[in-house]
Amino acid sequence: MILVLTDKNDSHANFLLDKISKENLPLYRFNLDVESLKGTYVSYKNHKWSIEQNGEKLYLEKIRCVWNRRTFVELLLDEEYDQSVDLKIWKGEWNKTLLGIYSSISKIPWLNFWRLAYAAENKFLQMEMAIDCGLLVPETIVSNNKKDLVEFGESHEPVALKLMQQDFYKTRNEEFMGFYVNKLNSNDLSKFGDQRENPIVLQKYIDKDYEVRYTVVGNKHFACRINSQESQLSKVDWRRYDIPHTPHFAIEIPGDIKNKVSELMQRLQIEYGALDFIITKEKKWYFLEVNSMGQFLWIEDLTGLPISEALIDWMKNHLN
Repeated sequence: MILVLTDKNDSHANFLLDKISKENLPLYRFNLDVESLKGTYVSYKNHKWSIEQNGEKLYLEKIRCVWNRRTFVELLLDEEYDQSVDLKIWKGEWNKTLLGIYSSISKIPWLNFWRLAYAAENKFLQMEMAIDCGLLVPETIVSNNKKDLVEFGESHEPVALKLMQQDFYKTRNEEFMGFYVNKLNSNDLSKFGDQRENPIVLQKYIDKDYEVRYTVVGNKHFACRINSQESQLSKVDWRRYDIPHTPHFAIEIPGDIKNKVSELMQRLQIEYGALDFIITKEKKWYFLEVNSMGQFLWIEDLTGLPISEALIDWMKNHLN
């Protein structure tokens, strides 16, 4: 049995599970959104767990592998901002219960095991390991000392301002927005506050020829070139999507880059990762980050790269 940890709105899971069902592979979808969990029963009796959701019951001893798309209770953006005391308690108890469930299936194959996936999300750890593996990383400073930040800006101007915690925030107009990478100069940095500021991450801004979304599933590697520089909207950060004006297509991966990425994945102890690279006009590859639960479906749609097939193959190989 394949256990899929997800939520009811996960388009990636919807797409892949439709493919899995056509192959008649045994699977159980466990949705971790609030609405789904309010109709879910779990029991722990005689040291054995069972889950019942959407009228289907699962005994955990039947699980052979886990595809981890979501790990804990998923709140919608409005729910994040409007948590009542009851919801906070309900969410907290569910998450502690989920940890109990996961501990009982910790010895079977996961893509990726929840604890390793969250450890691998540490961007500072990623940068250190990437450098150890021989990958290029933009020069970086982390500080809340204004003097240090301004000096870094003057030495490396322009610089990229990054947030380590990617999230969405409600604006005064009751809209939700995210903060992406911004390009700054030393004059911009001089306007920062000098006390009680949170640590800020700056990197030397690397001029790009194009960018690469690099997806790893087990020992299979897929690279998509993103021509982000063809759109003013996506020049600094391609996540300000302008898909019609930023061609995506599959590319061959240089052998030395593939070897270094394989080593990085081994060090992080994860088998699935979505990595981002900047490629300069001199063909130098600069590592930016790896997302252990990153999205892949739009890459497959635009390029035909068989990422979903690789995921299904991984599950087939771990069913026995």
